[in-house]
Amino acid sequence: MATTPAPAREAERILSAAAARAGLPEAVLAAALFDAARGVPVPVRTERALRQAVHAARSADTAPRADRPPLVPLQSDAEQALGRFFEARLRLTATPTDHDARRAFEDTLFTLCVLMGRPSAPAALHEAVQYAEI
Repeated sequence: MATTPAPAREAERILSAAAARAGLPEAVLAAALFDAARGVPVPVRTERALRQAVHAARSADTAPRADRPPLVPLQSDAEQALGRFFEARLRLTATPTDHDARRAFEDTLFTLCVLMGRPSAPAALHEAVQYAEI
């Protein structure tokens, strides 16, 4: 538990889940963890339940949420961002040494990444073009 940084509410949720999994009251599990910090061995059942709860908490953050639809921008916003991208690309192509043109181009790519929720510029650009064509 100590190797999993978490806010107090998240730590409490992990502790509750581990207590439920082990079939122990939360106070007993908390006392066992407190003793473990002082070098007293934790019972195997308690340690296993805690390890499983921590693993579940770690993997819950990375698992995709199937119960919620993804957030999508307005189609008009995607079209405007694409228009600014293509204008910035033309400007950069015309003046490749212009630092302002480079900055504007990179800003439009970043905007597309954020708008489309993609980590890379090519994926964001592809997604925006596909989305704007709908």
